[in-house]
Amino acid sequence: MSVAKANEKKVPPFSLSSSRYDQSTYLGRLSGVLQQIDPRTLLVGQNELSHCKGLLEDFKRTGEKPPGVSDEDMWKAKNTVDAIIHPVTQEPMFILGRMSAFVPMNAPVCAIMLNAHSVAGVIFAQWLNQTYNVMNNYVNRSSLDVNWEGLLKPYVLAVTVSCSIALAARRALVTVPSLARLGIFVPYFAVISAGACNVAFTRMDEWAGRGICIFSPEGQELGMSKMAGQQAVLKTIATRSVCLPIPILMIPPVIMSILPFTGAARMAAEGVVILSCMSLALPCALAMLPQEMELPTASLEPEYQTLRDSRGEIITRVFANKGL
Repeated sequence: MSVAKANEKKVPPFSLSSSRYDQSTYLGRLSGVLQQIDPRTLLVGQNELSHCKGLLEDFKRTGEKPPGVSDEDMWKAKNTVDAIIHPVTQEPMFILGRMSAFVPMNAPVCAIMLNAHSVAGVIFAQWLNQTYNVMNNYVNRSSLDVNWEGLLKPYVLAVTVSCSIALAARRALVTVPSLARLGIFVPYFAVISAGACNVAFTRMDEWAGRGICIFSPEGQELGMSKMAGQQAVLKTIATRSVCLPIPILMIPPVIMSILPFTGAARMAAEGVVILSCMSLALPCALAMLPQEMELPTASLEPEYQTLRDSRGEIITRVFANKGL
């Protein structure tokens, strides 16, 4: 058997409604996330995107792959579209806010944060970090839309809170030197607190406003749910704000402490280390929970607990996009 035929057998039959990888397992989700954050999708032009969308539309219309197109081609087209097109709005996402741009955008920001020592430096680093995070959280939200004017208040709150937390942690270490014994836990607490506030403020409309869109197992849109939005935001905070910073904060200082570089060479080495840690940490954190949430209707508003499907049976579970 040829290598090409062997590889072809490993590719599952294409489906619009499912993932190429088993999303019920961590390794399956990790494989999917690695494709979703692939920075090469940032280079996809409009013609290639239109071609990929055309393949998917043909499959949706006919239920079959276009002539001469393999399952591998279809999965690549779906991956390209998923990385660029928002799953709810169906509009292209702002290129710098896509998850495929997260690592290259965050590496220099993290380097600036780790090397910020003065008050002005800390404020600038936190402003830069939270500004990017607000944009990223907005682009990867799970709701249909957010009023740009209404986004200004959450942005100001996120930046103010993050700067305040960072400066308070810095001052606490100076005022109470014994806190230094806690090592990385002080800056880690500051980072996760600021990150949690950023996600919560930026996506306030999802948990305290209109909510997020929920769907029946048959794919029917059921309406907007604030309780589903609350669960989406909390799960995003758990992965993005609590788990993601751990390796990024803990590993680079250890590695840099044993490297003999100084000056410009040390700055370059630190950048490579941070980029490597983030490239590993991001997919591992995002894969912890499925992007599509399956929620029991008992955990939602009363109006969603008595709905029936096309067969007249009570709908007991619904689906919603968690966002990233």
